[in-house]
Amino acid sequence: MDSIELRHILHQNPETSFREFETQKILLSALKDLKDERLKIYKIAGTGVIALYEPKKGEPFILYRSDIDGLPIEEETDWEFASKNSNMHACGHDVHMSIAYELIKKILSSNIEKNFVFIFQPGEETGAGARYVLDEIEELDIKLALALHVTDEYDFKTIATTKGVLFASATEIDLTFSGKASHVAFYKSGIDSIYLASKFLTEFYNLTFDKAIARFGKIEGGNARNIVSPQTTLMGSIRSESLKITEDIITKIQEVAKSVVQKDGGEFSISKGSIYPPVIVNDKLYELFREFAQKNDIQFIDCGMKYTGEDFGYFSQEYPSLMFWAGVSKGKKYGLHNPKFLPNDEVIPYYADVVFNFLKELEV
Repeated sequence: MDSIELRHILHQNPETSFREFETQKILLSALKDLKDERLKIYKIAGTGVIALYEPKKGEPFILYRSDIDGLPIEEETDWEFASKNSNMHACGHDVHMSIAYELIKKILSSNIEKNFVFIFQPGEETGAGARYVLDEIEELDIKLALALHVTDEYDFKTIATTKGVLFASATEIDLTFSGKASHVAFYKSGIDSIYLASKFLTEFYNLTFDKAIARFGKIEGGNARNIVSPQTTLMGSIRSESLKITEDIITKIQEVAKSVVQKDGGEFSISKGSIYPPVIVNDKLYELFREFAQKNDIQFIDCGMKYTGEDFGYFSQEYPSLMFWAGVSKGKKYGLHNPKFLPNDEVIPYYADVVFNFLKELEV
């Protein structure tokens, strides 16, 4: 199968985290159609796929990872290959999978004498699927890990990365205020959890944090418009340079919430959702990649730390790792997770070539 054709099929059939059943079938079929016995193909982490290429028995592997899940977003691109359901590959994971597939084809056809493990990983957007993959590959000897992420923040044929923390750690957090229900006409006899939540937000948003962001993006609470809300939950995300900084911010959230309920009554509780460690780029791999880009006249940007969360951070905690932004913009910039985000097909062969040529030359 052609990698562009694969992209079109994948883009039309996006599935959310850990529900990538059709995506898994499509990938398995495409990989088996290569009809190369050197490629060992298996399911992994429930809805993911792993492919092993091991021409040098007993030597360590280079890991290349692609994420595979989509988002619950209605597509607004009017593309002929637009999503056929209510989900969308609005973060470019269809492109990531197709680049990985093209890379596999190039490695097979070139008979490269290096061992590779290709991971098509489920559950990147929610659930930190990388954790489950790592549990299943712990017996493999892996010497380094590599991944990319498309973005229209940068122009096509531009790559961006940095030494150290590239993507901040990301922690999902729920803060729930519990009050006491009463009829709105007798609100003084109740404890209004919406009021508690609003007071918390007013105080908390006046705080500032170094190398961190903490915001709440969703609120749920109340039973009816004429009843004092007995419970309100603020759902948010903390992005920081390290999980230690995140824990300090959670402590501050507790302090502010405690001061609110001590003054106005009620109670509060905090729970965490997915926790993504920071993506850390290995210094040596960064320098080798920068030199490779300069030698090949590829636009290279040191972008510093971004507050984007990415569960490739789990891989970077285990192995020397390199991740980079792959620019796709040709004028318009919508941003990731936007219903109009749509990289052009031509980015697939281009970035597959970039990764292939880098890995071909890489000596570590």
